Amino acid sequence: MGRAVLPFILLAAVAAQLAGGGAAIALGLAFFLAGTAHGAGDEQGGTIRPWNVIGAAGYVVAGLAVAALFVAAPLAGLTLFLLLSAWHFARSTGGTRARQVAFALSAVGGSALWQTGRTEAIFAAVLGMPIPGVWMTGLAILGGAGLLLAAWALGKRWRDPLLWSVLAATALLHPVLAVGFAFLAGHALPMQQAQVRRHGWRAVLAAQGPTTALAVLGAAAIAALVLTGHLALPLAAALAFGMATPHMLSERLER
Repeated sequence: MGRAVLPFILLAAVAAQLAGGGAAIALGLAFFLAGTAHGAGDEQGGTIRPWNVIGAAGYVVAGLAVAALFVAAPLAGLTLFLLLSAWHFARSTGGTRARQVAFALSAVGGSALWQTGRTEAIFAAVLGMPIPGVWMTGLAILGGAGLLLAAWALGKRWRDPLLWSVLAATALLHPVLAVGFAFLAGHALPMQQAQVRRHGWRAVLAAQGPTTALAVLGAAAIAALVLTGHLALPLAAALAFGMATPHMLSERLER
């Protein structure tokens, strides 16, 4: 991503961290929501356009199917989602293979490595069930592998503000904020900037605007239902994970 943008995102993350857990979680979720635009358009064949009715319906059906998996088997659903996220991040991140995998594994497992107890508590709240210790150990091992690969990549090219900041975020920031930062700074914004270079900002806005607006409204509605006690957090999380998965499976932005 552009170096001019990264410091502002990082500064906002640090400010939210200092403001307390509530602010850190809120900004982390806002980072996720801000990054949804990069997958909100139908990009293929050298063009970008809004999703048509059939494509949008297929996306929603696939998302609901994944959400159903989360409800039926929460830990299995989370495991598959995290592994798919790591694969997706690695494929869409620039640099050497070591840097790509380092970023992906650090984003997914870095908080489990440095903040195991806190990360476990978050997953338990999100899934509505205790998290087995062996599962957390496995996720922390992935984070450790990411750290080792990052050390290798930084040894070859130490001037890498993004990789340094992601490593610091997973160690020092609230896990929700850390992952949201990595997602926005290392994946969503670079993809968005590449789309603007390929198609122009007007075409990107026209293609992504309607779907992004619906996503924001849907997220706001879900958040309101959770905060007022009308929707359980695990069900809300299942919907969020479910609706993010079809984008990763399609991989259209990377073709």
